[in-house]
Amino acid sequence: MRFIIFTLLLLLGGSPVRAELSFMKDVAPLLQRRCAGCHGEKKSKGNYRLHTFEYLEKAVIPGKPEESDLYLLLVDEDPDSRMPQKDDAFSAAETGLIREWIAAGATFDGESPSKSFTAQAVPRTHPAPPATYRVPVPIMALAFSNAGTELAVAGHHEVTIWNPESGSLLRRLTGLPLRTHSVRWLPGDKQMLIGGGTAGEYGEVSLIDASTGERLVAFDTFEDLVLGVGIDKEGARVAAVSADKTVRAYDLESGERIWQSSVHSDQATSVSYSADNRFVISTSRDQTVKVLEASDGKLFTTYNGHRRNLGDYRGRFKVFAGCSDPESGLALSAGEGRAIRIWDPVKAKEENGTANDMEERFFKPGHTRYIAHKFTGAAFTLAVEAGMIYTAGRDGIVRSFEFASGNQRLELKGHNDWIYSLTPSRSTARLATGSHDGEVRVWDTTDGTLIQAFFAAPGG
Repeated sequence: MRFIIFTLLLLLGGSPVRAELSFMKDVAPLLQRRCAGCHGEKKSKGNYRLHTFEYLEKAVIPGKPEESDLYLLLVDEDPDSRMPQKDDAFSAAETGLIREWIAAGATFDGESPSKSFTAQAVPRTHPAPPATYRVPVPIMALAFSNAGTELAVAGHHEVTIWNPESGSLLRRLTGLPLRTHSVRWLPGDKQMLIGGGTAGEYGEVSLIDASTGERLVAFDTFEDLVLGVGIDKEGARVAAVSADKTVRAYDLESGERIWQSSVHSDQATSVSYSADNRFVISTSRDQTVKVLEASDGKLFTTYNGHRRNLGDYRGRFKVFAGCSDPESGLALSAGEGRAIRIWDPVKAKEENGTANDMEERFFKPGHTRYIAHKFTGAAFTLAVEAGMIYTAGRDGIVRSFEFASGNQRLELKGHNDWIYSLTPSRSTARLATGSHDGEVRVWDTTDGTLIQAFFAAPGG
């Protein structure tokens, strides 16, 4: 009813002012959705940006919408001048909202005029997922509960919980972002961390109730999709990485940010804490692995092993996955280079650095070694559990290797598409894998027997 009255007043030429009108809740999301693609932080057509209030206020005269460029450009009848160009015009309701805000004084109720709208946005409310899926959605993240009795599966709009032995759906956790790329159970299996968002728009990390999906803690908003979340060994700190290139750390209980680092020059793809909680290790499409001090986020060293010649393979390789072996403390990383690198973060600082002769140091005893130099495509996911390394990727094959020797133990076939995610169970001899076509497979890690296979599409 309020919307109808508001629209009628607009048509009659009135200027209704709502006391509850908020720039951050009402105006900023509209500008982000309709304008930021061409006039944002990454792109600024006509040398104009609309991603911070500092830029926006240059086009606004408080109390005078008819003299404000922001409003005039939206209602211009000339299609060559009207904004947005080459797109549908703002609706009467949308231009009316902008006019109303300017007429009311164009007040700003955000945290900082110089900070992007995305970074200070209030936590988003997400629509409910469809009751049924006509086709399965890609499986971007998997996680066994600590007890091993439940399997969390993430794709679009929700996280679904399944019985890994029977393949039956137990419950749906809704109210989540469009895409979820990381799921982590907390000790006790009552809560979990999820990281996701909408590509090119925003990212989020949330602590949710594992039974209901209720958001318990909302961490601050990222400029782009969150691609990875890690938890320290004490369950007290959280690290997250995003397509916006940042690495961030938070206090789990309060949700407060501890530090933020911008050490990567391209999307940061995965993150984990080292076995001793000293480091946060992040991988990236910029062909590097960054080792950061977990206490303050300062750069400890850069591992460049994915940017040099390796045997018969030469080039610069994007890094998609990384982790830390809980027993040895060595780091592992993999990506486009068709091999898993195993390396020591401390020795990487002592010996790698930015040295030009890094290639000669690859095979130094006790420093850096590689295994599985035979993948037919990029490795998208990597995990270590109970002395075994598990990896999978573009070729649709799951492989396991003995950590100590590097010898391959299992080669599991059956997926018909790229494998984006895998997770070994700490409590049971099980490994779950998920592929782009929506299929989840559960394997026995002792002999490679297929336990269960199902498409994670509720109602489908």
